[in-house]
Amino acid sequence: MSLSRPVSDKVAVRRSRRSRVWRQDAPLNLALLALALLTYIPFGFVVINSFKDARQFFTQFWLPAFPLHVENYVKAWPIISKSILNSAVYSLPTVILVMLLSSLAGYAFARYRFWGREFLFLAMLILIMLPGILLVIPMFVQVVDLGWVNTPQAIVLPWAAVQIPFSVYLMRTFFETLPTEYFEAARLDGANDLQLFLRVAVPLALPALSTVGILTLLFTWNDIIWPLIVIFERDLQPISIGVLSFSGSFSTDYGTSFAGYVLASLPLIILFSFAARRFMAGLQGGLG
Repeated sequence: MSLSRPVSDKVAVRRSRRSRVWRQDAPLNLALLALALLTYIPFGFVVINSFKDARQFFTQFWLPAFPLHVENYVKAWPIISKSILNSAVYSLPTVILVMLLSSLAGYAFARYRFWGREFLFLAMLILIMLPGILLVIPMFVQVVDLGWVNTPQAIVLPWAAVQIPFSVYLMRTFFETLPTEYFEAARLDGANDLQLFLRVAVPLALPALSTVGILTLLFTWNDIIWPLIVIFERDLQPISIGVLSFSGSFSTDYGTSFAGYVLASLPLIILFSFAARRFMAGLQGGLG
C-alpha cells in the first residue's frame, strides 16, 4: 500500500499537468485544427469524388457514394503515368544538384573567412527577393540561344538556379549552429577540409539537407510556368502540365479527372509522410 500510493500520486500529478497544459494551449490547438481542416478537407473531397461516376458526382457531391468506381484510377493511370515519369526525370537531378551546390556553398559561407564573403551572401539574398517572373525572359533567351528547347537541361538547370540562393541561405544558417568543437577535434585527428565537410558537416546537416530536398521537390513538381514555356512536345511535359491536358481530355468525366489529381499528388504525399520529421528539424535548425 505504501508503494502504490506514491505511484498513484505521481500519475495524478502527471495527469493534472497535462490537463493544465491542454487548457493553456487550447486556443492555439483550436487554431491549428481549423487550419488543418482548411488544408485537408479540399483534398478529402478530391479523393471522395475520384471514386464517383458522373451521376454520383452531380447527385451526391459532398458525401461518398456507392458503389465505388475504382476503374477511374485504371483509366487515369495510363494517361498520367508518363507525366509522372517526366517529372521524376526532371525533379530528381534538380534536387541532387541543389543539395550538392547549396551544401558546399553554405558550408563555405559558414566556416571560412574570405574577402567579399558578406557581399556575395547579400547578393544571393537579393536574388531571393526578386520575383521569379522577372527571370523568365532572360532565362528563356539563354535557353533558346543554347538550343535547349524541349530538352531536360532546359528545365533542370534553370530550376536549380532559382532554388540555390534560398537553399544556400538555409544551409549556411544550419552550418553556423554546429559546434566548432567537432571540427577542431576532427582537425586534430588529421582530417583535411574535404573530410571535415563529408564526415562531420554533412552527417550533422542531414535534417537541413532533407528540408532543402523536399522544398526543391515541391517547387519542381508543382511549377507550371517554366515547363509551359520551354517544353512544347506533349510526351515530354511534366505532371504540372499533364494534369491540365488531362482535365481537358476528361472535361465531363469528373471521377477520372479527380483520380488523375490524386495520382499526381500521391508521390509527394508518400515522400513527405516519411520525411516530415527531418523536414521540421531542418526548418527549426536553419531558420531558428
